[in-house]
Amino acid sequence: MPPLPLSLAAMAASIALITDLRSRRIPNWLTLSALLAGISVNLWLHGVDGGLQALAGAAIGFAVLIPFYAIHAVGAGDVKLLAAIGALVGPVGLVPVAVYGGIVGGILSLFLLAKHGRLTFTVQQALMMRMVPAQSGIKAPYAVAIAGGVYLALVPALSSFLVGT
Repeated sequence: MPPLPLSLAAMAASIALITDLRSRRIPNWLTLSALLAGISVNLWLHGVDGGLQALAGAAIGFAVLIPFYAIHAVGAGDVKLLAAIGALVGPVGLVPVAVYGGIVGGILSLFLLAKHGRLTFTVQQALMMRMVPAQSGIKAPYAVAIAGGVYLALVPALSSFLVGT
């Protein structure tokens, strides 16, 4: 993956992280700009195939989070952000971002449940009672998880850049 799309993805994720922590919103200007940048940069770098890969990445990013939006687990800004990141990094680059983001999101959820004194009850419901845990009403700023996924996905790219391979 060329450094420009990765850098833009990290920048968009960082801005989203800050705005989501401050206001619990991810602005449309950010997600739309990142989406258009992803399509444009990939068209410029790889031609029509790059543009198609950007669109595929955006569609997959959207598809990954839209079910969670439907059950009110994430906000619309989170869905649009992952779609924009997908446009920047393409479908292949989106896989590690989504996987790492899911891991970071799970850790964040465990932390928030523990902070609010609901972790033990939630684990009991899931493991002992074998039922879907009741919704706690605790909302996490999911841009933290998406940004964490982007940053962790960058580690192999950065290490190969630093080593020079």
